[in-house]
Amino acid sequence: MEWGGNDEKHRMVAEKLGLKAEPPEIDALVAMHMEAFYSLSRARTNNGYGPLPLSITEISAWHRFMETPIEPEQMLFVTQQLDEAYMLWASKKRS
Repeated sequence: MEWGGNDEKHRMVAEKLGLKAEPPEIDALVAMHMEAFYSLSRARTNNGYGPLPLSITEISAWHRFMETPIEPEQMLFVTQQLDEAYMLWASKKRS
């Protein structure tokens, strides 16, 4: 499995963030985790003050629906770590 992003998307995001970076070289497992986080994050809810963390229920449901070869515990741990970093970034962005 390859990273679902493309070079043009990567350049657009890097430009918006004011960065000059090449698309990352990642393996299949990392690609699956990134696609899961991206998919889940797009459906993220908010409370009017900012985004809410992804719930265990949402992560678990996505894992079952997509039938990934990743162990459920690993999917939960990695997604929550990515989500924690995202929430910290979003919090700083609002400040």
